[in-house]
Amino acid sequence: MTILQRIIDFFSFSTRPVTVLTLATYAAILIASIWIHEGTLHAPKKLSKRLGLDLDVAWNDLQHITAFPHPYNSHQNDVVRSYILERVQAIGKQTGSYFHVADDTVSNGTYASGQVIYFEGNNVLVKIDGSDDDADQQGGILVSSHFDSVSTAPGATDDGMGVATTLSLIDYYARNQPRRNIIFNLNNGEEDWLNGAHAFLEHPWAKLVSVFLNLEGAGNGGRPLLFRTSSTGVTKAFRSVRAPHGTVLSADAFKRRVVRSGTDFEVYDKAGMKGLDLAFYRKRARYHTKYDSVPALEGKGSLWAMMAASLRTTEALDAAKDGSEGGGQPVYFDLFGVSLVVLEQNTMFILNIVALAVGPVIAAALIILVQKRGKLAWSTEGWVRFPLASILAAAATFGLAYLYSKFSTYIVYSSSYSVLASLLITFYLILYAILRALNWYRPPSGGQPAQRAVVFLQTYLFWWSLLVLDTVVLKVLQVGGLYFITFYHAGTLAALAVSLLEMLWVVKVHKVHRVHDGPTNGAEDDGDYEERERHEEAEASEPTERSSLLPKNADRDEWVFEDRRWATPMWGIEFLLAAGFPIILTTQIVLLLLTSTSQTLADGNKPLSVYLMVAIFSCFIILPLAPFIHKIHRIFTLLLVFVLILTVAYNMLAFPFSLSSPLKVYFQQTVNLDANATEPHNLIELVAVKGYLDRYIVPSTPSGQDAVTKGLVTCGSAEEKRAGLWSCKYPGPPPNVAPITVTDTGLEFGSSAVKPDLITYNATRLTASTGKITIKGQNTRACRLYFDDPIKGVHVKGGNDRVQSGYAIPAGGLKE
Repeated sequence: MTILQRIIDFFSFSTRPVTVLTLATYAAILIASIWIHEGTLHAPKKLSKRLGLDLDVAWNDLQHITAFPHPYNSHQNDVVRSYILERVQAIGKQTGSYFHVADDTVSNGTYASGQVIYFEGNNVLVKIDGSDDDADQQGGILVSSHFDSVSTAPGATDDGMGVATTLSLIDYYARNQPRRNIIFNLNNGEEDWLNGAHAFLEHPWAKLVSVFLNLEGAGNGGRPLLFRTSSTGVTKAFRSVRAPHGTVLSADAFKRRVVRSGTDFEVYDKAGMKGLDLAFYRKRARYHTKYDSVPALEGKGSLWAMMAASLRTTEALDAAKDGSEGGGQPVYFDLFGVSLVVLEQNTMFILNIVALAVGPVIAAALIILVQKRGKLAWSTEGWVRFPLASILAAAATFGLAYLYSKFSTYIVYSSSYSVLASLLITFYLILYAILRALNWYRPPSGGQPAQRAVVFLQTYLFWWSLLVLDTVVLKVLQVGGLYFITFYHAGTLAALAVSLLEMLWVVKVHKVHRVHDGPTNGAEDDGDYEERERHEEAEASEPTERSSLLPKNADRDEWVFEDRRWATPMWGIEFLLAAGFPIILTTQIVLLLLTSTSQTLADGNKPLSVYLMVAIFSCFIILPLAPFIHKIHRIFTLLLVFVLILTVAYNMLAFPFSLSSPLKVYFQQTVNLDANATEPHNLIELVAVKGYLDRYIVPSTPSGQDAVTKGLVTCGSAEEKRAGLWSCKYPGPPPNVAPITVTDTGLEFGSSAVKPDLITYNATRLTASTGKITIKGQNTRACRLYFDDPIKGVHVKGGNDRVQSGYAIPAGGLKE
């Protein structure tokens, strides 16, 4: 055998080359994607690589801010605010006259958002004047983060790192005066209805802002994600980040209310500003828990990632011309965290329309060309194979996803990769088994080139249909998250074109078709199978004892390559076109979806939707392998059978929660000051997923165990508070309320000596439809009023006379 022949054989469309190339491609994409997605973040050690930012000072700020939980209605919140105010004032003393600090305890507002809210702000604001002569006429830049936490967490991620980053940017721009005005809003009360952002809208500096960057946290560390943006113009600023991480899918999730969290982005965006929402999202199970702490961050990498991304973004916004922040809604996604692709939705819509029109024309023209040359090696055989195999494979994959949602509902919470692996393998095995068996039993008369072309044509029609759906959704609903369909369509069309052109080098030969009833001398391995195919393509053979005696398997014409050298590289090019870039996109998407949604089940999200979403993308990832799958070595397939058995067994039997992925339980304590002898002074309510809450959690708490024994536990749906979760209520022990004065020590809760000091109130009717309510609470700056009948107007004495624009009280009124 000559060297040329050896090279041709090495790259031929046979078992070993196909197995090596396809597995190497999938392994490279999967490993690289997971490595980047899960990779540990490292902060640069050399000061020269820190972009002029002081990471050590920012880390020190973070530790001070998150020493204890500091919700708005707490004394620790005042401690944190004092620290922040002192920090910015100290920076200002070392800066010129272009640095301004506002200790804003005046701005207040009234607004309706499910309830009527009145808030008196105490934000810390900093304004750095731009160096341009017309800086005041240009739209300024707002950088916003909130320094309050929830009562159950120190708030390292939500939003300690955002605040530390903001302080670092203040220090940076104090030393490097920007071209445009930059305003920093270190706001308070975000965790309660985004109050700090609403208060900022009442400050005069809010009128100077045209673009903004909001820094948030909805998880625990990791890489910050570009949650959402207002326009294509501001999104392009994020392209300057050296390691961008973002996809329009997250923006679509907010837009369609799939993500239930809210951020200050909503307030600024509704006020007409254009901006970006940059937030942490990983490890949702630790969100708003004691694990949202500095030690849990495991280093400075996450803080540095937000600092570097924020600096690069604000620099790009500062360098942009005023007005460039406009444009329509964007379609954006990152590639391996190296670059960010940004397109306007209208541009994407036009590209889709062109692809829908031109694609079929190209395919039809090539088919006609090949047919006129007398080379269209298609027959009536084999057209049902791929649709049948893909439908059955998808059904099996969705079936397994359904079984997980019913019998191991929360396993994806802690073992998402095991779930993904089992769904990928399921689709692969069913697709492989059907196509391999049919190809072995009755190879298509058109030969391998025609067989691949048929499958490519069918997959092209599939992606063309989905592209129609994508285009309609993009135009009507302005949802851009289906952008990957455009690239699947383009890749499949290119592969189809190559496979059709490949048929120009085939010739028709007369062959005796062999029915494969099985090898006569033992099992036929993949090497024998390839050798047999090679001889069959080289020459027509005489009938043997294995030839069919049935008329349908009689002699027939088949197509083979006239010169195999032309066929050698073609299949590899087709595979890379159809599978390469589309698989990269879908792999990144499914990893992001797994990370961002798997632990939202504790928030009440429907498990079946999460499993089906992963199943759909599992099918998309394996689907491009269909034209080549029957050539993959069966040893690898048998190995995958073993892996599937292990992963399914683990997913069905393993406990879904762990120390690294704890189950989140919501706790609420209601103290009733007016309770009588038969009513509980202290009512405990726990909210979590059904089954685990009532069977394991409530009986394991001391007060809950006693309530269970006495039959005082009442459980039911928590639909009104947290849809999709379960609620259990029971009376707890008398609350240990701190004494108001020394003389109150030792008095029982609810006694007349204690109760009046906790809260005083007065309600007076003024007219038939108006009234006056006076409330004074001890040791608090928050209260909540409930009304039997809806109220249609509110005014707080000394507060703003108007309701904020866009947040009017509905005509039917509100009861809170």
